[in-house]
Amino acid sequence: MSISTSALVPETAPACPPAPEAELSYDATVPRTLVHRASIAEVFVTDSAQTGEDAYAVAAQLPRGHLIGEDSPAYDFTLLVEVVRQAGVLIAHRHLEVELGSAFIFRDLRLRVTAFEPLRIGRRPADLRVDVTVKTRRNRAGRVQGFTFTGDVAVDGRPAMHGEGGLLILSRTAYQAMRSRRQLPDHPGFLLPRFTAAEPCSVGRRDARNVFVTEPVTDGQPGRFACQLVVDTSHPHVFDHPLDHVPGHLQMEAARQLAVASVARLHGLDPCSLSVASIETDFTDYAELDRITSLRATVGGFRSDEALGTFTIPVAVEAVQEDTVTTAMRLEVAQYAQN
Repeated sequence: MSISTSALVPETAPACPPAPEAELSYDATVPRTLVHRASIAEVFVTDSAQTGEDAYAVAAQLPRGHLIGEDSPAYDFTLLVEVVRQAGVLIAHRHLEVELGSAFIFRDLRLRVTAFEPLRIGRRPADLRVDVTVKTRRNRAGRVQGFTFTGDVAVDGRPAMHGEGGLLILSRTAYQAMRSRRQLPDHPGFLLPRFTAAEPCSVGRRDARNVFVTEPVTDGQPGRFACQLVVDTSHPHVFDHPLDHVPGHLQMEAARQLAVASVARLHGLDPCSLSVASIETDFTDYAELDRITSLRATVGGFRSDEALGTFTIPVAVEAVQEDTVTTAMRLEVAQYAQN
């Protein structure tokens, strides 16, 4: 149900006053606790500033070489999702006075690529700027209980993505009470479902460590494919720190891999020539680590996207556990020559 849960230190982050100008620094990353990361290497945001009553700007820099980026000629979609996530968490702690240690539960997220060309990796790391407008929901005491946001991502000054989403915020105590009946991964009786991952080339990946689905198969209906989620809790990016559920960005990456494989097989395309143009997610329930997660995809027809200058193919993906849909995702896959 969430993309991220709690931070690592239960204290309050100092609030920053509004900045008269949105001049952002790219010299160093922010403290890892402000974006709920354990590894310094997994922190991408570098600065933030309040630019209006409900408006904020966040700076980030993506590495040109990263495990999940696989030395691709373009910045990986999953890394861009992580930048958006970190931007939202940083704004909450630094500007909205949300306590460190709080749990963030993402209810929905919508990201759309507005231009592919700015996402090509150049000769130097790219400077990203996320401009966000936030609408908060507070209780009677004034504590932030959640917010919705809309914003744009620019890469080296060029517009590249648009995003919207909403999340809930719980105290550490409230989150622990809500999840207290679930068996945690460190319990002696905890068992993680085991499956054999697909070949990387069949799902648009190069590195076997980054394959999170079994080999997709047709379910007998035209345009419909299915697979199982492959969970590796030792993955240094997806599981940067221990989690008690399947994180949302893992489900999104698995949906991307199933969508790419499904489109490639249905239309005879090279999976590595396909990129995600957009994704919409609705997290309706937690996906538990000790349950089998099935993914089901339904591929639509070609559409012309004049803004991107290419054709896109819609793919609806559901993540299902014990006949319950935990996450519904809608993707658009585009054939985009990265090389």
